[in-house]
Amino acid sequence: MRRTLPLFITAVLLLSACFPNVTLLPHETDSVSVPGSQPAPTLGSANPDSAAAPTPFPSPTPGLGASPEALQGVNVIAWHGWGGDSSTLFAQMADEFNHSNSWGISVSVQSKPNLESLADEVSQVLGTDGQPDLLVALPEQLLGWQAGLVDLTRYAMHPAVGLAPDALFSDLMRQSNLAGSQLGMPALRSGRFLFYNVSWARELGFEAPPQTWDDFRKQACAANAFWKTDSDESNDGYGGLALDVEPNWQTPYAWLRAQGGEVFSQGVFAFETENNLAAWQNLIDLRAKGCAWLPQTAGNEENFAARRALFVTGTLGELNQQRAALSTAVSTDEWTLLPFPGTHSAVPIYGPDYAVLKTGETRQLASWLFIRWMLQPENQARWARRTGLLPVSSAALGLLRSDYAANRQKGAAADLLSQALIYPQSPQWGLADKILADGFMSLLQGYPVVTPAGTLNQMDSTLADLSR
Repeated sequence: MRRTLPLFITAVLLLSACFPNVTLLPHETDSVSVPGSQPAPTLGSANPDSAAAPTPFPSPTPGLGASPEALQGVNVIAWHGWGGDSSTLFAQMADEFNHSNSWGISVSVQSKPNLESLADEVSQVLGTDGQPDLLVALPEQLLGWQAGLVDLTRYAMHPAVGLAPDALFSDLMRQSNLAGSQLGMPALRSGRFLFYNVSWARELGFEAPPQTWDDFRKQACAANAFWKTDSDESNDGYGGLALDVEPNWQTPYAWLRAQGGEVFSQGVFAFETENNLAAWQNLIDLRAKGCAWLPQTAGNEENFAARRALFVTGTLGELNQQRAALSTAVSTDEWTLLPFPGTHSAVPIYGPDYAVLKTGETRQLASWLFIRWMLQPENQARWARRTGLLPVSSAALGLLRSDYAANRQKGAAADLLSQALIYPQSPQWGLADKILADGFMSLLQGYPVVTPAGTLNQMDSTLADLSR
């Protein structure tokens, strides 16, 4: 008899099936980096040291369907779902572009409450006179609107108005490249990482961070063994990996991918596979041994600061909270950010893209020129400093190098861009990622009654039910 996920999970999914689960990061005021760190060469070969001078604006040339004169007075309508400082800064930068570009283009920014509201409104007006010219939306959203979007390849590769071949990290661009059509250009990116206490690991006898699952298991179990050395049996469950206390798709997906699993193959989602089962069984076995545990707190910052966990997972937006917890605990421990270890180290990187809707050659070109301006290394670096997000080019990373000296964790995150995961390229990901997040949390909370095999099977059933 086929089983489905608990009713409360299904209800949540039905209400939010069309909407991706992404948190917009708050303003981080500190500067960032790892001393001596270098941008990973595998993602792009641009020389960061040569990026300080602004790229001159070329004039549009024949072949793009619009002349420079036609751009005069064109008003581009741009929709986005950013909030807080990101929304404010985007409006400020659009205003600067309006006053500085040589073509007389103006950009009018319209802020939507969030990415969910943005998706709903775009779906209602797509293909009508009420649609915008430019969007800042998630790659999976763009895939659902493919028929109404411009393939940006001809603009990006154009000798007069294009980008250098290595201007942006190619792995990040692949997220919204479908069958050779570049539906979006990455704006900025966030990610989810393992937070790792380097100082405590050294005291436990480990001089290097874990690279493989076996390395990770040994360090996590050594941390748990430390807590069993005193006479207080109530703390014997501490140490090792403090599991996530709130659902997100990034952590379970990273554990699957790092250990050879996948949820999407040949255009089809499938959670219950041999590799996925093995990956989640490893985590459950780790918990059975006491080397991973599920906290009852609202967050893991205090657990990490108090050495109740050698590893926790977190995002860029949580770095300041973790620093504050360490400060409160009067801890001077050295800590860093790691990829999820396994056969293939994995870092889930995610965030919105710029995209242009089909409106007409002149408006499309005007929209592209604004995107191109936003992607200049200087503007990316400004975005990164203000929002705490990661830039999308090695040139922008180079401009941030001096900032990184004050924030080693952010610098470590930037270095890990070379291991960015490409998550499923499907408009259905906005539903599948919620099933993945809630299914994983159901497994963690239901252990030992709930099993990996049963959970993965229920996840497939739920996706099939909600996709009808």
